[in-house]
Amino acid sequence: MQLLASTALAPYLSFVGVVLLVGLVTVLAVAPVAVREARRDRRARHESIPTYYGRLHFAH
Repeated sequence: MQLLASTALAPYLSFVGVVLLVGLVTVLAVAPVAVREARRDRRARHESIPTYYGRLHFAH
């Protein structure tokens, strides 16, 4: 039993590939900015890394 015609499979896989590529580019663009901001915030508070992330963890 064929659930998807082979002619419809290529555009679907192309679409999925483009969506994955856009997601990957977005993550690679945003991650360094987020890490840089976290480092700047931690340094401004004069906290060690364990203290900084511990404070974030318990701030629910």
